[in-house]
Amino acid sequence: MKKFGYRFLDHTADVSVESWGTSLEEAFEQTAYSLMETITPNLKLISPVNHKTIKIEAEDKEALLFDFLSEFLYIFDVEQLVFNDIKVHKIEKGQKKFQLVAKIKGEMFDKKKHEIGCEVKAITYSFMNIEEKKDQVKINIVFDI
Repeated sequence: MKKFGYRFLDHTADVSVESWGTSLEEAFEQTAYSLMETITPNLKLISPVNHKTIKIEAEDKEALLFDFLSEFLYIFDVEQLVFNDIKVHKIEKGQKKFQLVAKIKGEMFDKKKHEIGCEVKAITYSFMNIEEKKDQVKINIVFDI
């Protein structure tokens, strides 16, 4: 198995994903890539011309992941941006909350240029699992389509 990546799993009605990385940051990145690939299957067609910074705070890692991925859906719905360059710079536990900072790059979705995937309605907590081991972090999640 590669050090980082993601794969789509069978699910009866929604999109189920398993992502992994050598750190929590890398696993979050891979999960975000899987979300983008669900929305537009060929990420290589995206030009990284728009830059954004995402800052999220949440009470635990699961809520942090939920909010992080929900931010991508919000940006897609409001600004119609898709991303193929996602870098989570840090995830750390503050005094009361977990904090995440990420830099993302992409462009406006264009039906003439980008492939149309599935409409993701929401990120779900059902089946969400973050498993941290010494050299690997594995995330399982379901996207509601």
